[in-house]
Amino acid sequence: MTRLSLRCLGGVAAIVMALSALSAAAQERSTALQATAVRRTTLLVDNLEKSMDFYQRLGLTKWYDAASDSNSPDGVIGAADLPLTEDPKVGRIVIMKGNDERIGMIGLLSYDKPKLASARGNLMGIGTGDAIIMMEVADIQATYSRLQQIDVRFHRTPYKFTVNRPDGTTSAGQRMFVYDPDGRLIEIAQPDAKK
Repeated sequence: MTRLSLRCLGGVAAIVMALSALSAAAQERSTALQATAVRRTTLLVDNLEKSMDFYQRLGLTKWYDAASDSNSPDGVIGAADLPLTEDPKVGRIVIMKGNDERIGMIGLLSYDKPKLASARGNLMGIGTGDAIIMMEVADIQATYSRLQQIDVRFHRTPYKFTVNRPDGTTSAGQRMFVYDPDGRLIEIAQPDAKK
């Protein structure tokens, strides 16, 4: 074998080793990303009882309930960690869960004495900085009926939808949009049964 051939083989080997290292690093990042899960979304609420009633009508159940005040050993729940609009003396968090013990929970966090001011300017619409929470239910008509029993504002009542999935297939079902007691838009969907 000539010196040029050996040099080319050495160069190819170096490229293969570099590509292997890059592939291993990409696989490691991919594995780390796959391990990421959204466990809970915490909502700051004005009226905790009203918010609990709303989310229970969507089918969530109370999983955790804790309260503290300024005399508690650790102070008011989260008050030292969060950029709150007031300096509350009382805090309470209730975590609502669906049918999974580890993911998809909603925390309802309330402060009092004084209550927090709303950071939202327009409670009649949504815009930048707002969130839309999407929830899936087994029976959208029953959920709709339960929500009609309390004072909630619907953006859209149940209707049929079809969406295109990233893999080129379609998904269909029913969905509706309703505002929670603090004006957050909630999308509620019931997918059609798989055939």
